[in-house]
Amino acid sequence: MNLSSDFGFTVGRVVNPATNDFETENSLYQSIGVGTGVTLYTGGRVINSIKQNDIYVAAAEKDIQQSEEDISLNVALTFLNLIFAYENVKIAEDRVKLTEGQLDNMEKMILAGTRPEIDRYDILSQLAIDEQSVITARNTVDVNILSLKQQMLMEPDYPLEIDLPEIDVATLSPLENETFESVYATALTNQAKVRAAELRQEASELDINIARSQRLPTLSLGGNLGTNWSNFDKSPYGPYTTVRVPQEGIYINGEPATFEIASDYPAGLEPTPYGTQLDNNIGYGWGATLSIPILNNYAGQASVERAKISVINSSIETELIKQTLKTNIQNAITSAKAARKSLDAAEISANAASIALKNADTKLALGSLSNYDYLSARNRSDAAENNLLKARYDYYFQIQVIEYYMGRGIRLE
Repeated sequence: MNLSSDFGFTVGRVVNPATNDFETENSLYQSIGVGTGVTLYTGGRVINSIKQNDIYVAAAEKDIQQSEEDISLNVALTFLNLIFAYENVKIAEDRVKLTEGQLDNMEKMILAGTRPEIDRYDILSQLAIDEQSVITARNTVDVNILSLKQQMLMEPDYPLEIDLPEIDVATLSPLENETFESVYATALTNQAKVRAAELRQEASELDINIARSQRLPTLSLGGNLGTNWSNFDKSPYGPYTTVRVPQEGIYINGEPATFEIASDYPAGLEPTPYGTQLDNNIGYGWGATLSIPILNNYAGQASVERAKISVINSSIETELIKQTLKTNIQNAITSAKAARKSLDAAEISANAASIALKNADTKLALGSLSNYDYLSARNRSDAAENNLLKARYDYYFQIQVIEYYMGRGIRLE
């Protein structure tokens, strides 16, 4: 339903809306109208369009869900990097304490005369390297905190407090042993981007019905109600006076005769009130319209063919998304298996390096091991411990990725 109104000013020869006579006079006018219409039949075009829009809305909601899940995964990865950076700071600080203890022992042995003065500088050099590692590790923490704030759309100076969880890979389910088929089948049902693509494909299929409806008749019903006002409209006022007006050219039996007509004339004319005019000039009407397509340069058939092509493109896009998902899951399972093997190897290497370091500690205390050999053993132990830490977090994240594809979300606990 629509309400419309026109207001204007005319100059020159116009039609008097009160008398329908032509007059040459400036005038004001206004028209007011209300019109409405309803479509009774369009070949299912409206219904299918509503269904299609509802499907598109559902697909957009799935897109939002997928964006939220992707952000969660990125935040989880950044948070894991931050935890890893904090662990590196702790390890680096422990190394500084250990080196400081070695320097204290070396000072005692030098005073006792069991070690030469020059051996002190090897420890001092190692202490400087360890202190530099602490600074580097702390800088890495700052970088990862900034990255986490950016992922969470926080300002750089926002006072973010980090609650570090305990990462225990022993509590993880060995999801790398899950079959690809089971993970992929589960992912197809819970991945929002897959459902969004399927919904868009379903919506594109309705385009065919919508295009076909353009070749069917359309029936609509409409009505209108209107009125108008003009300053030309005048109303009589005062008492009426009867005037007899002679009429010329009257003959009776061939002889001229006098013939008069009595007419009543008001005392004068005054503008008809605005509301009275609107009420007096009300008019309305209704009608039905039937439109039957006959020949339109094959536009309807072309629309149907374009809709079919759109369905094919949507189907291809859906398959590409499923294929990408399949590839990502295959990579995730393979990476998790590799991470598990790397973790097992890193644990063996770290245990061996730890035993070697204990032996080196014993030999150093007995004076049967040089500083160079001891520092080499300690560096190997530090490297093995660092590799173990990396392997542990890498495996943890790879398992989280598989859980993400299985619809379990991201758990950092």
